[in-house]
Amino acid sequence: MRYFILTILIITVIAAGGICGAEDGSELRQIRREIQQIRADEERQRQRDERLIGELEQKVEKLENQNRQLQQSSAQMQTRTTQQLQQINEQLGSSASDFARTFHDYLGTHTFTLTGAVGGDFIYDRQTATNTFALDFEPIILYRVTDWLLFEGTIEANLPAGGGADFSLPVATAQIFLNDYLEVQAGIFDQPFGDWYEDQSPFWVNRFVTAPLPYSVEALIPPTDIGVQLRGGAQWGALGQDIDYTAWVSNGPSFANDIPQPVVGQAINGVNTIKVNTNGQGYGGRLRVYPFPLDSNLGRLELGASTLNGKWLHGNWYNAWGVDFAYLRGPLQARGEFLEMYRQMPTGNADNRQGWYVQVGYFLNQLPLPFAPDPVADFIHRLEPLIRYSGVNQRAIVQDEVSTLPETGFSGSPSIFTPHAREVALGLDYWVAPSIVWQNEVDLELPEAGGSIIAFGGNPTPTVIPRGATPNDVAFLSQLAIGF
Repeated sequence: MRYFILTILIITVIAAGGICGAEDGSELRQIRREIQQIRADEERQRQRDERLIGELEQKVEKLENQNRQLQQSSAQMQTRTTQQLQQINEQLGSSASDFARTFHDYLGTHTFTLTGAVGGDFIYDRQTATNTFALDFEPIILYRVTDWLLFEGTIEANLPAGGGADFSLPVATAQIFLNDYLEVQAGIFDQPFGDWYEDQSPFWVNRFVTAPLPYSVEALIPPTDIGVQLRGGAQWGALGQDIDYTAWVSNGPSFANDIPQPVVGQAINGVNTIKVNTNGQGYGGRLRVYPFPLDSNLGRLELGASTLNGKWLHGNWYNAWGVDFAYLRGPLQARGEFLEMYRQMPTGNADNRQGWYVQVGYFLNQLPLPFAPDPVADFIHRLEPLIRYSGVNQRAIVQDEVSTLPETGFSGSPSIFTPHAREVALGLDYWVAPSIVWQNEVDLELPEAGGSIIAFGGNPTPTVIPRGATPNDVAFLSQLAIGF
């Protein structure tokens, strides 16, 4: 702007001089002095600006130096702090971790866990014209000492018809987990034979109220045993393609001993076959294979095979084998088994028995009901209809061992106690909650003729009576099972 003003003045002077012809000398000198003053002012301003810029640059550099020093000091302090903390952890960490681990091992992962179920039954049988109530309470106590040691105990309290109470200890085991693929189990355990006793027999797991005939009052396999198991599993293919195995040695089978002499058709002893074993042990094995991968959308299929062998009386052999399957896909579930038992008798007449069952159930929770009101649809979606067919073949039944007293899981029907029993069971379950189910079952007892009835009647020599046609029977059982 100053240069612009100076230029205007010069042009004005020149123009004025050109017009007037001459100019007073004093005015020209004054203009020159003003020009020099302007130039001097500009130089002083320039020097002043340069000085200010220099001072600002010095201040910025000083601040940058201070910031670098602070960063270096902070890094050094952080390093020293880390080193000091590390030294403290090295001094105190070992003893603290050792104490925590020791205290943890002493208390266990879970001191106690209480689970199990309680169930109430109503039982009606047409042939005996009885209707009664029964109660079963089965708490399960779990005590986990460490990650590799678990104790399990089951106490069963059964209140059957006729008064009184039955108490038993069907399971009392120590489970030692050696690694991810191997476990040792010792004590009183559910018989691992097949898929029933170990996986399906608890009344809050069984879809029906009763057990299939081969595992009911005419059982072919001891329900529990005492001994040692070795069990494990592994993945052999894609995810879901697994195999598991169980091998065990135990006291082995024993039969009812309240009759003068062993005969064909004796009942197998039930819960807690704890006895003085002078005949050697029982030996068993089970292998289960799961062939379908989880991502195949073919459902979950289990194929199993089992065997149980041992001595039962003065070196007489007992042999049993069976094959089973279980299939789950969406709302459909099906399972079944075929098994045989052979018992060597002192008299030379073998005691051969066969049993089987197959059952199918279907949850209605996925049934489309577009026109049903919400309460009706909710009720139907909680239902699970079922059907089961089971049977037993054997040569004889011992009349002295027959008991038609109803109890939890047993209707008391006399038609079950036949050499060739047959049963069709129709079930309808209503699931109040995942752990609460109201089960209803109608049993059609359809025994076939054949075989014999053996009766002692207090005599040392039994009476053998051929078994002819047996009346059919109908029983109804209703049970409310609550798991906890």
